[in-house]
Amino acid sequence: MFIPRKAAQDADLNLGFPPRRGGYALAHFECEGKLGKMYGGYPNCALVKLYAKLGLHRYNWLEGTNFQLDRLKRFNMGSAATAYYITLVARLPTSDLQQIFQVVVEEERLGILDLTCRHSRPQVTESSKKETPFLRSHRQRVSITYKNRLLDWPSSEIAWPSSDIAFSDTKRFYVLNESELRCSDWISLYRDLSKCELEIVQVAIKSLDDKEPPSLKSKAVVIYITYKDLVKSLRIGEPCLCKAFVRRVVNETKEY
Repeated sequence: MFIPRKAAQDADLNLGFPPRRGGYALAHFECEGKLGKMYGGYPNCALVKLYAKLGLHRYNWLEGTNFQLDRLKRFNMGSAATAYYITLVARLPTSDLQQIFQVVVEEERLGILDLTCRHSRPQVTESSKKETPFLRSHRQRVSITYKNRLLDWPSSEIAWPSSDIAFSDTKRFYVLNESELRCSDWISLYRDLSKCELEIVQVAIKSLDDKEPPSLKSKAVVIYITYKDLVKSLRIGEPCLCKAFVRRVVNETKEY
């Protein structure tokens, strides 16, 4: 269902979201309870859940936690390339502690996987509203230095798909081992966001900060992923190895 501009802004303020700019109406969707059933569910179900997971990924990365998505409560969205204002319930697998989170994920361009997670934090409570009236940004704007640094696949002395030579320079690249591939949920998240049925073969990280060696905790990186496209492999009857790279930039701030 669609809600008018004033009502949408009032709802956001009550939930702790910052006021939005512009006069476009947003669609508001309840994901649980009677309202969720009344309106027959909500659109883009799988996509909204991935955006919710992206917000938790950012929070976990910064705070050293391991919150996992339990369920969606509600969200607002516009049309075309839009921002998603998501309220969700997350839990800690080790203790089953549940926490309500608020996440804002913006689609920067239509038809291209270019996302910004502008806010990700536990929901503001009545006691904390005086200190934190709105969800202040959990990051600064991405530096223009990084925006144009989506580099080509590293050159190799031997033909691709073998990347042993391409990633052998340990000062420039960090190659994830088998254990890290299995335990890094964010790799699966990036795979799911790309909407591919694939099997990860190799992941390497290159730092965009020339002063910082590449690691799992690097803030500005290009991530090189070699994978098997399972759907295409079934279609052509032979293994289909593909490659992709993702630029991830995190500007850390404790003002949230």
